[in-house]
Amino acid sequence: MRLRTGLAVGVMLGAGVGVAGSRSVLREEARVKVDGVTERWRLEWRTPPELGCFETGGVSCPCEGFAQGERGELELVRARPGRPAERLPLTPLFGPSAPGEAPPQALLRGWKPASDDEYLDPDERLRVLQRRKRVRAMVLGDYDHDGQAREFVLQTQAYGCGLREAVLIGVDRRDGRVRALGTAEHPDTPLVLEPETWALLRGSARIESVETPCGDHGSELERVLRVHADEKGLHATSELYQCTDTGRGALDSSEVL
Repeated sequence: MRLRTGLAVGVMLGAGVGVAGSRSVLREEARVKVDGVTERWRLEWRTPPELGCFETGGVSCPCEGFAQGERGELELVRARPGRPAERLPLTPLFGPSAPGEAPPQALLRGWKPASDDEYLDPDERLRVLQRRKRVRAMVLGDYDHDGQAREFVLQTQAYGCGLREAVLIGVDRRDGRVRALGTAEHPDTPLVLEPETWALLRGSARIESVETPCGDHGSELERVLRVHADEKGLHATSELYQCTDTGRGALDSSEVL
């Protein structure tokens, strides 16, 4: 499986400074300790979100990780003592729009699906869902192994079946700003991995993940990701291997991400 989020090389998704709009809706808030200072991070919808990926007959492939969700324009707002609020637009991370299509919107899983969702009246869905416990989007952890739990994984795509993409939102070591983090080799290009691969990295500073086994969705190449974290940041290499009758064969190509 080849990750396909269209994030252009050299485009930095940086944070602007400003104040919240009058129609902003708080999704959730977390307290984050950065270099000994406690900050407040908020996920805010710029306008009230709509239901997205509301599934009633089981979760479909394009909605894996998103059902039952909310859709709209999303920002991360970072509040630090004595400083102006820092705002990071998250919607652009959900991919560029195709020609002739509307601009993409951010999509977050809101609530766990329930067996009786299919019987909900369409006009009552949102009210009923809001009575349930929300699924947290900001699950903070020390993914770059610098001793500070100040990053969280944000899923941005789901396609095929079991094929998902996610980026890591956190504090950039270069300037202390929040953004979608890249590698030390390509710091301005967000590193895109499967959520399961990010979970492995949270548990170990050096991992190997087979993201596309031989034969998966008809693949004739096996894709292996090697990711590690050190004092310089994250490092990742994508390797493609030929598939043989007995499994992984010779190395076909290698790319530093």
